[in-house]
Amino acid sequence: MNVCEQILLYAQGELEGADKAAFETHLAVCQTCQKELAFLKRVDAALVPPAAPQSAVEHIFAKTTRKKSFFAGFNWKPALAGAAMLGLGIFIFLAGLQPDKTAFDAREVIAYMSENLDAEYLSFADDLAALESEF
Repeated sequence: MNVCEQILLYAQGELEGADKAAFETHLAVCQTCQKELAFLKRVDAALVPPAAPQSAVEHIFAKTTRKKSFFAGFNWKPALAGAAMLGLGIFIFLAGLQPDKTAFDAREVIAYMSENLDAEYLSFADDLAALESEF
């Protein structure tokens, strides 16, 4: 790479060590590189945006700044945890009020079977006898 081709790297601070020293030695004697470096510095300075006037910044800031809400400093985590625990407690309490309908007493099961199965057996026996008589 030609020494003059390194001007962009030098202008952006990308050259280091021996390359930087060699370019600075070249820059001291090359008027073309001196002019181009001055031009690059002017371009960089022109690309920096100017600062906005203080009054404009304050006007925009006043319009965009939100007022503090009533709940701004409120810590929601303990309140939500408490509400969840309260809901769980109410659910458990209400579930305890309902009678357990799945548990059967053995005497109830035997009485049901005695009453209903005998009638079903007799009905089945009658149906079977009617079927056998037809064939």
